[in-house]
Amino acid sequence: MAERVIVAAPAKVNLVLRVGPARTDGFHPVASLLVALDGLEDSIELVRARRRDLECPGGPAGADNLAWRAADALERVAGRPLPARIAIDKRIPMQAGLGGGSSDAAAVLVGLDRLYGLQTQPAALERIGAELGSDVPFFIRGGTQWVTGRGELLLRRPVPDDLWLLICGPVAPLATGAVYATFDALGTVAPIDAEPPEGPWTVPGFVANDLWPAAQRLAPQLADAAERLTAAGAETVLLCGSGGAIAGLWRERAPAVAAAAQLPDAIAVASPRRARLEPRSSGGPPGAR
Repeated sequence: MAERVIVAAPAKVNLVLRVGPARTDGFHPVASLLVALDGLEDSIELVRARRRDLECPGGPAGADNLAWRAADALERVAGRPLPARIAIDKRIPMQAGLGGGSSDAAAVLVGLDRLYGLQTQPAALERIGAELGSDVPFFIRGGTQWVTGRGELLLRRPVPDDLWLLICGPVAPLATGAVYATFDALGTVAPIDAEPPEGPWTVPGFVANDLWPAAQRLAPQLADAAERLTAAGAETVLLCGSGGAIAGLWRERAPAVAAAAQLPDAIAVASPRRARLEPRSSGGPPGAR
């Protein structure tokens, strides 16, 4: 068993997000092309301890944090306590549609499993993750996945080539529930096509997010942010998840970096991440990096 584990928890982008009508349980079926990102991630440090403690400056505390509930869930499956000091260094903004909370939860599952040498199979971790949130199984598997159902059905897809994203915002913090409620109120809900799109992301109409009209209704300033990214040279502009971050897409890194220098709300220039979550073990003292 390791004394200390560090896990990088990446952000994600939905290159495609199709949303269907709400089910009787209130959840919306989705079909989405999820891409894990290099260039924007939280860092999760887990150190074995006598009791659990969670540090997440600027984020929820205790059981209000999905990472805490992830540790609870793994303890239930393991049938024993797994005490650790969990320190989350946040870089992914909250209420941005970038999956930061779900990624942190996935990192805690993977990291705590490594810390205590449980050797839980990835598929079992994904099942635990599905109980926590719809994006958690994706972050455990990583890479690029076509996701359907409530997020529990994953199909590996090719990692997009020649894709660089300039992520800006959040232009406005948007609660996921409010965006979906507005989506329903707009009355544009239709059954979704669950088949993954074919071709490169540069094909016209490939990149799409059904939540864009609802997010824009709640935060009209998103339209101004999209215009700024287009003026800076982005080939396509995309709402990140349910918002309120927004991304411009380029085929090359250099113009995305140049645009970032022009835009004061730029967060990061990112590209697709190929690897799954991989904890780094260390026997060093807590807090050492």
